[in-house]
Amino acid sequence: GGPVGSEADELVDEDTQAQLIALGISSPVTRESAGARYHLELSRQLADFLLAGPLKRAGDLLPLPDVYCLFNRARGTELVSPDDLLAAVKLFGQARLPLSLRTFPSGFIAVQGAAHSDDAVCATLGRMAQPVKLAPGDGDTSAVPSLHAALGSPLTAVDVARELGCATAVAREHLVLAEARGILCRDEGPEGLRFFRNFFRDAAVLAG
Repeated sequence: GGPVGSEADELVDEDTQAQLIALGISSPVTRESAGARYHLELSRQLADFLLAGPLKRAGDLLPLPDVYCLFNRARGTELVSPDDLLAAVKLFGQARLPLSLRTFPSGFIAVQGAAHSDDAVCATLGRMAQPVKLAPGDGDTSAVPSLHAALGSPLTAVDVARELGCATAVAREHLVLAEARGILCRDEGPEGLRFFRNFFRDAAVLAG
């Protein structure tokens, strides 16, 4: 649908799309050419395609619908069905490829590269949410800087997607993960869902 296409288009510009279409997909694997090994060969071709650029540009975590969209766009007329794509992705491990299928607690499904690190992502989010430090002599005593000094900068999925170069849906999962690890706290209000530094944990550390 529209949202899937728009997410994929955000990750790949026109020049890159042209390059992807030329990345060895001129001879796409088909049932006729691969026979009983169709899904295994499709898995290898999909991995080659993703590792050639799309996965790294997406922060080593690409939503499965975007994988489907980009891969079929590169294959031209030899389209792969959703079921065949899922079967191919599930064979990454058997084919000993540096990719895996990841399902988040929310049910969100993505293809993950071996270079992806939840620890590194959470560390980045923690830094992004650090309090704003005013330079000496700024002299701004308004309520907003005081709030930021106490709570840190609020984070949204859009903020994280922009910083990490990933899809907004992936950014949302990163924020929820950081919340589960006690790094961030959520705030649901008139401005929507935002996440702040977990200063409760900081207070507990100081008290201990």
